[in-house]
Amino acid sequence: MLMLTDWGTSNFNEVHTYIIRSGVLQPIKFTDNKGKKISGAYWASRNNGIRSLSGSRVQFKYYNNMQFKYAVDTFKLNVSKLELRLSDTRYVDQSSWPNSGMGDRAYLESLKAAASKGMLPGRSDIKIGMTLKSVQSNLNKPKSRGNEEWGAFYYYSQFGLGFDSYMHELNAKSRIAILQLYNEKQNLAPQNVRLWLGKPSSEYYNEAAGGYEMTYRLGKHTLVFNYEEEDDLIDFTNIY
Repeated sequence: MLMLTDWGTSNFNEVHTYIIRSGVLQPIKFTDNKGKKISGAYWASRNNGIRSLSGSRVQFKYYNNMQFKYAVDTFKLNVSKLELRLSDTRYVDQSSWPNSGMGDRAYLESLKAAASKGMLPGRSDIKIGMTLKSVQSNLNKPKSRGNEEWGAFYYYSQFGLGFDSYMHELNAKSRIAILQLYNEKQNLAPQNVRLWLGKPSSEYYNEAAGGYEMTYRLGKHTLVFNYEEEDDLIDFTNIY
């Protein structure tokens, strides 16, 4: 595979990609995860902005001024279709290549699977409908507690649990009504959620909450992504 770079912007170069088949130099197009053409070129930082991975995959890295993060996009080569198809996305804080952690695709697939069952991702023992008594048996004391609009909340380091009663009404039989996840470390962008989960059931600006809500209905449960501005990263996610 041959890659030629050209000036793009102050942040990155445009990368034009080719392969040689039967002695003929042929251009490779870049497509999204569904095979729709994105461009005949892609973007990469001038220094250390491209690397190859196993499984005929190539990663491109560049600084995104809108998100103030480094975008790392992974493509998989399909020689017969002369395409590099998008297979994963990720935003990271550092300029070095990420060698650990989960990309958006796997993270969202895992989140959707857990949300469809009303479960806290990675904790099958914590789920919607569980009583406060069971929560206290399975978890340590919360970092803090308080009332929100619809009921009491227990706040832990990586998630929160919302109950069907306010603080003064809580008892052993009170039940979890909301699972809340804190997404800051995942650097999850709304456009990448749409990319990997498809069109949301609804998306709107919630004036009462002071931000946007993007909703996916998953059978008996609902997955809601919350962010303040259109171009912001997601602040937190609720499972109902």
